[in-house]
Order: sequence, then structure tokens, then C-alpha cells
Amino acid sequence: MKAGERADLALRTAHLLRINSYMDIAVLGMWTMSPRVDTLIGMVEASLRGESPGGKDEELLRKLRPLVREGREYLAGGEFSVAMGRMRVAHDLVALHIIRLSGE
Repeated sequence: MKAGERADLALRTAHLLRINSYMDIAVLGMWTMSPRVDTLIGMVEASLRGESPGGKDEELLRKLRPLVREGREYLAGGEFSVAMGRMRVAHDLVALHIIRLSGE
């Protein structure tokens, strides 16, 4: 692996770790019924806007965006379990993608 490829991989991983961190906070906010949970989920949605570094993780982001949006909508509608399900699936997809990147 060349130096530029390692830097690219590090940037992609850092980007996904940031998304993962926002998801951690949002899920914890949901469990604790934080009055700021909508803002926390909004932070996740904001972190999913735009392209991934080099556009290499776009397929993942295309899967995550609707899951997080639906989670936010279900939570607003009072359907906690369904909302948490959407958020946990999204969270797990990011974690698995990061694990796959670590093997590259």
C-alpha cells in the first residue's frame, strides 16, 4: 500500500468514526429520553450530508441516510422501538464498515 492510499484510508476511517460517534450520542440520547434527542439525531443527519472522502463510501451513506431519517420520524411519532431499530441498524452498518476498512 502506498503512502497516499494509507492517508486516504485514514481519512475515510476518521470520517466514519465521526459519524459513528454522533450515532453513539444520539442512541444514548434516545435511551435516556433526552429533551435534546431531536438535535442529536439532527447532528447524525448533518454528518451524512455531502460526499464521503473520495466518494468511496457513498454506497454506505446512501443506506444510512434513509435509516436515520426514518428513525427520527418514528421517534417524533412516538414509536420508540421502531425508531431505535432504525438507528441501531444504521449504527451497526457504520461499525461493520469501519471493521472492513481496517482489513484493507
